[in-house]
Amino acid sequence: MTFALKILIVEDNDDLREGWMSFFQRQGHFVRGAGLAAEILDESGDFTPDVYVIDLNLPDADGLTLVKKLRQFHPSVGIIITTARSMIGDKVIGYESGADIYFTKPVDPAEFLAGIAAIAKKQWSPNVGAEALHLRPDRHVLEGVNGIVDLSPNETILLAGLVRAAGQPLAPWQLAELLGFSEELPTAAALEMRIARLRKKLITAGAASPGIRAAYNRGYMLCCNVLIG
Repeated sequence: MTFALKILIVEDNDDLREGWMSFFQRQGHFVRGAGLAAEILDESGDFTPDVYVIDLNLPDADGLTLVKKLRQFHPSVGIIITTARSMIGDKVIGYESGADIYFTKPVDPAEFLAGIAAIAKKQWSPNVGAEALHLRPDRHVLEGVNGIVDLSPNETILLAGLVRAAGQPLAPWQLAELLGFSEELPTAAALEMRIARLRKKLITAGAASPGIRAAYNRGYMLCCNVLIG
């Protein structure tokens, strides 16, 4: 299965940054780039990354300090370090700072893809140790550790369908059928808007972000524990 991730590449070399952005976009990922650490807040305002790719030698900040801050404020985010620093001691410090993967430049594209895929698989898998949310279809509510969240009838139907898919993605046409569209299917943007609203309510109830993930060319899949009834 191919996972569509939001990747933010923090690299001050313009050619290298643009090259990796183009590469990952061709793999079906959603990618943005930043040349400075200070740009991250601006770039991620409407773009919450699943994976940060960080060069350690940034002009305006120490990359390791940036990694530590990201890990502190986003414990579950994927962090990949790319750097020319190849000493074992440097790698140890990188992992101790919070990196999931430490790549020494130049990075082979196949190895880079494998690293991204490993992080995606880890993030995609539901946290089996997390407390489950409870969908109450009769009352159109979702109960979680943060309280009760009201759902619309259509959101109840969508969530129930995702739960019953048992860890498999539902294609857009399947989601459209759940919503009662028989002939003219909703646009991709309209469907994404519905999923985004449901995703927000899952997180509000207590699910770990993102709650629902997009599988490239496959549809959407629930990645948190939800029980019906």
